[in-house]
Amino acid sequence: MLESSPSRRTFLKSSATSAVAGVLASQLLSSRAFAAENTVLKVGLVGCGGRGTGAARDTLSADPNCVITALGDLFPEQNETAVKQLKATEYADRVQITPESTFSGFDAYQKVIDSGVDVVLLATPPGFRPQHLEAAINAGKHVFCEKPVAVDPVGCRTVWEAGELARQRGLTLVSGLCWRYEEGMKEIVTRIHDGAVGDIQAIYSTRYNSGAGRQYPRKPGMSDMEWQIRNWYFFTWLSADFFAEQFVHELDKIAWVMQDEHPQRVLCTGGRQTRIGEEYGNIFDHFAASFEYKNGMRYNATTRHQVGCTNEFQDFIVGTEGTADLMAYKIEGKNEWRKRKNVNQMYRNEHVAMYDSIRNAKALNNTDYMVKSSLMGVMARMSAYTGKEVTWDQAWNSNLDLVPKQLSFEAPAPSAEVAVPGVTPLV
Repeated sequence: MLESSPSRRTFLKSSATSAVAGVLASQLLSSRAFAAENTVLKVGLVGCGGRGTGAARDTLSADPNCVITALGDLFPEQNETAVKQLKATEYADRVQITPESTFSGFDAYQKVIDSGVDVVLLATPPGFRPQHLEAAINAGKHVFCEKPVAVDPVGCRTVWEAGELARQRGLTLVSGLCWRYEEGMKEIVTRIHDGAVGDIQAIYSTRYNSGAGRQYPRKPGMSDMEWQIRNWYFFTWLSADFFAEQFVHELDKIAWVMQDEHPQRVLCTGGRQTRIGEEYGNIFDHFAASFEYKNGMRYNATTRHQVGCTNEFQDFIVGTEGTADLMAYKIEGKNEWRKRKNVNQMYRNEHVAMYDSIRNAKALNNTDYMVKSSLMGVMARMSAYTGKEVTWDQAWNSNLDLVPKQLSFEAPAPSAEVAVPGVTPLV
């Protein structure tokens, strides 16, 4: 994915020690990296909010011979809620959680990994993702990893290295970028790749809606760090801002259409007009990005979270022989095609693919596109925050590292200052 950038060679060279360790470790792991169809796989969930509990439900529905044996979340009440919800499903007999396998605190992820599980589901706020993914792969676990994979370039590089190690070890690493597992979307993208719209001339994406993320009230005695984490969606170091956290799905669909060629540069604008006040942290409420590819083709991507406005959700491809509306499953022009939207469980499909990979020695690895699509969101946010054009190589080589080194409720919380384009420096 990053082979056009000299920085990739430099980065992978600096990772040679890890690579050698991975090759040696793979010799030890080869006998247990895959499982027969009737082998019971133990699964641990890290991050027990709504998305994490949903991922656990999807994993249970995807494979009849997996069991949830460990849970981990920063907050103990999240674990309790997850157990109740999972026990209320038809898969309750395979939710084998005990007090001894339920962990809370900043080290809960490591305790889940060390509990004897075979598969780890990572669904915490994105700011924690690189650390958790690296630990899981180092421990020889198969991983389902929610999107985005990082909030900054340093995190993206950490995930890239962990993904390379997973590949060397024959471990499965599946991304939560779910549209790649949706059957109707797979069909229309395949048709585009086969020339249904001709040569692509321009691409447009819009995602206008009222917003996402719920606000947690600040209680007496709550530290700044705890308050930010409980309201993670509204703080850039935890969510990456919504262009990278939510709109990453659109970025990934277009990356897929472009056969995973990365853009050369981006110029993005954004700001906050309706998210005013401390309770909204430091994220923006609108973005408009223009990505440029090597051949000069432009991808214009706009999104907003503003209440009371007209909503729109569209990905539109303009080619020399027609157009494609991805969300309408429609191609017009020389090669007309229309498909009813599938009632398709793409979230479940990700997990079906994961277990098929584990049980049939396929070593599915989504590192390439999950890192690239995440970096597209991060580089656009960097551009919007600073008002500067950002190239792919600038983003990949950036030293921007938003996640604090000390993680505890007593530690100082990162600054929640709102970025000012033209003033905020590009790192």
